[in-house]
Amino acid sequence: MDKANKDNRSKTNQYNKPHFNKFKSQNKGGGRGGGAPYKKPAHGKAAFVNSKDGQSGRGGGSGTPYRKPTHGKAAFAQSKEAQRHERAKKFQERQALRTQKQKEVEEERAKAQQEKEEKIRLYKKKRLEKTKAISKRTQRGQPLMKDRMQLLLKQIQEMKKNG
Repeated sequence: MDKANKDNRSKTNQYNKPHFNKFKSQNKGGGRGGGAPYKKPAHGKAAFVNSKDGQSGRGGGSGTPYRKPTHGKAAFAQSKEAQRHERAKKFQERQALRTQKQKEVEEERAKAQQEKEEKIRLYKKKRLEKTKAISKRTQRGQPLMKDRMQLLLKQIQEMKKNG
């Protein structure tokens, strides 16, 4: 038995040792970023055939089988006409969406403009009342304190109401 073990040991070099093979099988792609070891691609037509369904591996990917296009002037004219019709339909849809969007934008602008005008109108009205109250004077040119006090009272009440 010892002689058989010696023969086996002499035949194995460092690459055939069991511990080396263990690490070799755990190769993570050799630094190529993939999980599987690098496989050399096959050449020829067979390289592009998908093993699952026998379809061409180039492009597509949708799973539908390859169909040869129909030939002839009539088929070409029909396909061009269909493409033209489809483009026209898409264009009309885009136009409808564009006009709808423009209407919405115009409505929003009008609403914002109306709100802005309303705020300005209220501010001017308030400012006019304040100016009238402050500008009132007696016959001798002295300011009327009664109206100024009313104005201060309103300001205090608004502060309490808001704050």
